[in-house]
Amino acid sequence: MKITEYGATEINNILNSIRSYDSTIGAYENHLILKNDGIYSIKLTNGTLSLYPEELMDKQAIPQERFKDIAARFRETRIKSDMW
Repeated sequence: MKITEYGATEINNILNSIRSYDSTIGAYENHLILKNDGIYSIKLTNGTLSLYPEELMDKQAIPQERFKDIAARFRETRIKSDMW
């Protein structure tokens, strides 16, 4: 099975859509693809967010109500982490 890696453009497209549900979601900084399950762990200026690869494939194909669920995964962090 071919694995497609998505970049900052696709991630920012999703972030722009979900900010209407949570305006506190910060700006994109970096991302990691988790080896075990392919989930994208997104580092933002003020926290983290997880995205599934299928959510990055085609933003137009995502039902509008799913953006609210994606926004609910946002985790705000107040302390800088050296994990990245």
